[in-house]
Amino acid sequence: MREVPWVEKHRPRTLDEIRGQKEAIDEIRNWIKDLREGKKVKPLLIVGPPGTGKTSAAHAIANELNYDAIEVNASDLRDRTHLQYIVESSSAVSLLSGKRRLIILDEIDALPGEGHAIASLVRELISKGNVPIVMTANDPYERHLYEIRNLSMMVKFSRIRWQSVVSVLKEICRKEGLNVPEEVLNKIAKSCQGDLRAAINDLEGLVKGSAELLKHIGEKYGKRDIETDVFKVLSSIFYGENCYPAYLSSLNLDMDPDTLFRWIEENVAHVYSGRSLARAYEMLSLADLMRGRIIRTNNWRFLAYYTQLMTFGVCAVKEGRPGGEKLRPPSLIKQLSATKEMRSKTKEFLEKIAKRIHVSTAVVRMELIPLLIADAKAGGKLLRQLGRELGIREGDMREILSDIEEIYKLEAGGKGT
Repeated sequence: MREVPWVEKHRPRTLDEIRGQKEAIDEIRNWIKDLREGKKVKPLLIVGPPGTGKTSAAHAIANELNYDAIEVNASDLRDRTHLQYIVESSSAVSLLSGKRRLIILDEIDALPGEGHAIASLVRELISKGNVPIVMTANDPYERHLYEIRNLSMMVKFSRIRWQSVVSVLKEICRKEGLNVPEEVLNKIAKSCQGDLRAAINDLEGLVKGSAELLKHIGEKYGKRDIETDVFKVLSSIFYGENCYPAYLSSLNLDMDPDTLFRWIEENVAHVYSGRSLARAYEMLSLADLMRGRIIRTNNWRFLAYYTQLMTFGVCAVKEGRPGGEKLRPPSLIKQLSATKEMRSKTKEFLEKIAKRIHVSTAVVRMELIPLLIADAKAGGKLLRQLGRELGIREGDMREILSDIEEIYKLEAGGKGT
């Protein structure tokens, strides 16, 4: 018999069990109260990032009302015949159970071309007036959801704080009879970027990866003082026989995934060869594809896949014992290390401007600095004026801008992967 995935096995059944969404749950309870009192309620639209509990909340509403849930997912929304069937069969009471019904339209933003069809369906269901509707979406401000927003009461779920994620993971470990060190749970929780579903999947994947993994976790990460360095992570990827510890050690690394990607990319050709090297590059290519999806969609669910492909994936494709060349930092890291003092000075400069004009350093960096660089090349009128206000000489201003240009070029070169 197929084992139930942990995300389903440990799914919240009541609104009280949903973590990190107190204000949103209070709004939902008010909606339920109005429904119970016989008031006319708008369809409920629950919005927020992936893995924050939207679908679980929709089903928890049905459980708390003791209603039968009729779930319609994204693929069903494309089927006009099925939509018509939903409308025609949406009687207030189920003939089989005798319970009232609640319709759940899940991930309605997943099909941009179906916005009008979904809005028409919602209108028809509203006109019948006898079945409450709950919808979920990641991004409610997609253009094709304009009509639906106007028809609905919107409740916003936020990314779950990592401390709340840890608390859920601890509870799952207790129920599963597992003893996973808190250090490991902390790393999983922090790496999931507020996506509880991704964190639960990561935990399940890690503890089911091999018979030796839990022993490995206890021995290697049960000690609170251990701080993994990048060379240990690379060694576990390139030379380790068990690949789950390679992924696990990357979670314990104080380094962003893009930088780790550069380290792996730099060293793989010096360690692997032949078929192993070709397959490793395939894994890195797939990892880069996941990175691109994160950037394009702002969907952090892909972060776990990005990390797993570059660590576990690259580790798993090797055939035989790799070569023993010395591991080395990527060229970009060397260049950035060499410019550390320069970057420290430019950071102070950006902060000084930001404080003066009351904006963030990100705004100064992205909007004002390019303007100042262009102005400096065109004579420097704006540059001199800003220098007077900041108490910085024009020559020093030009030198700092030149340093910033050099740093920008280095960083841009490192993002070409």
